[in-house]
Amino acid sequence: MQGAGLCEKVIKLDRNIRFAGIVNGNGEVIEGGFQKGIRPLLNGTAEQQMYVQSLSNVMTLRQFSGSLGEFRYSVTEHDRVTLLTFPLGKDSILCVSASPRARTEKLRNKVLAFLKKKKDVSSGGSKPKRKGNGSRKNV
Repeated sequence: MQGAGLCEKVIKLDRNIRFAGIVNGNGEVIEGGFQKGIRPLLNGTAEQQMYVQSLSNVMTLRQFSGSLGEFRYSVTEHDRVTLLTFPLGKDSILCVSASPRARTEKLRNKVLAFLKKKKDVSSGGSKPKRKGNGSRKNV
């Protein structure tokens, strides 16, 4: 699912997105970047700690999937930024930061729809529907 340019495409989904990045299972940003003209609010060390914490939160919340259903995303709102975190595959996440004026639900829906479309394309789409009455002939 994590093809080249995924983060660039996510950033283009909404002008209020400040940053989009893929964080691997070690808490390292393996792809990502900022919207043109945007500067980070955290220094390198603090930013890294935030990604590790976001990854840890997702992994913890996934432990409850058996009882609560599949984990889809989390949202954390601060005065200066809104952070959205989406699971990607088994052990990586997509971190998106947005300006506080972003409409969180609208942004979340755009990213979820994009990720679903990307997943459908990479997995070959949905299964074709069977024609006929559904019975199978033994050959």
